[in-house]
Amino acid sequence: MHLKVSIVGAGPAGFALAADLESCGTRVLIYSHPTHLRHANYVVDKGFLRASGAIEGSTNPRVTFDMSEVIEFSKIIILTVPSTGQETILRELKRFTLRQHTVIAIPGNLFSLITDAEMEIECILETNLSPYSCRMNGGELAVLGKKSLFFIAALQKELSPVFNEKIRRIFPMELKWCSNVIEVCLSNINGVFHPLMMLMNAGRIESTAGDFLLYRDGLTRSVANAILAVDRVRIKIGEAFGFRLDSVIEVSNKCYGQNFTDLVDLAQNSEPHNKLKAPSDIENRNISEDVPDLLVCWHGLAEKLGIDASPLKAVIVLAEMATGIDYMKTGRNLRKLHLEDISRSELIQRFSVPHAR
Repeated sequence: MHLKVSIVGAGPAGFALAADLESCGTRVLIYSHPTHLRHANYVVDKGFLRASGAIEGSTNPRVTFDMSEVIEFSKIIILTVPSTGQETILRELKRFTLRQHTVIAIPGNLFSLITDAEMEIECILETNLSPYSCRMNGGELAVLGKKSLFFIAALQKELSPVFNEKIRRIFPMELKWCSNVIEVCLSNINGVFHPLMMLMNAGRIESTAGDFLLYRDGLTRSVANAILAVDRVRIKIGEAFGFRLDSVIEVSNKCYGQNFTDLVDLAQNSEPHNKLKAPSDIENRNISEDVPDLLVCWHGLAEKLGIDASPLKAVIVLAEMATGIDYMKTGRNLRKLHLEDISRSELIQRFSVPHAR
């Protein structure tokens, strides 16, 4: 019997996942929110989706603009919207009963902690990253890279081997199961890479409208040094919970099957990275998602755990100065994650691996 999956999010990541799953025989329904119709309308009008790069060929994914069809089509719902759009989708989902559904947020950025406080879902899972590096232009999907592995965990702690196998069968790449959603969130290296590359290249982005390659031209030695300073804080947070987190370059290597030892070398020679153009301005999800939904969260965890979070705070404050947005207030702080009122020991007890308690 063919698997059936509902995908919520008709952007590049959603269509890349749809194309990949359909090539493996999975039946897919993809949902486009009525306020974000651009890519979906192209595909509907053309009658097909053409993909090139790491995924090749044409497919005709079924597209809907009705959330009730999403709920009815499959008991597995995969969210591929940016984390900045997850709470909009949550408001849509709250109109339905999902006690027999599994929701997978790609990536999660602790969406499960927000959702669990507001509605009952049978199981909520999160991944650390999207499986694809991709762009869409005029309805054409360009997949610049496809990860061979990504990280996943469930908010619910007790999952059966049968359930894990069911989830494994969905994805055409290896899954690394983590201890919990905090470990998965800390494994989202977008928060390490993106904000600093954007902010330390802000003048060039704005003066050229992004007419350069973000990694190849923008990740120089001084940028790499700053990235490593943020990464050290991320790893220390993990150590407090008993996680053995890989470094930023080790996570990237595992995801893409590479063996780089230096960030500048990766930026120059990694094919999924060295062809990526810079955004045309800094009003981009590399800032608007990765600062409030990753760095703000990590900063709150670090402070609760008594870890020096000054490198994280420096990046957040610089982003706030550049954009005029109070990310500490609007982002996924501990209050929004329903972790503000628990003690350090309670936080560790809830999310640490057993040997770390």
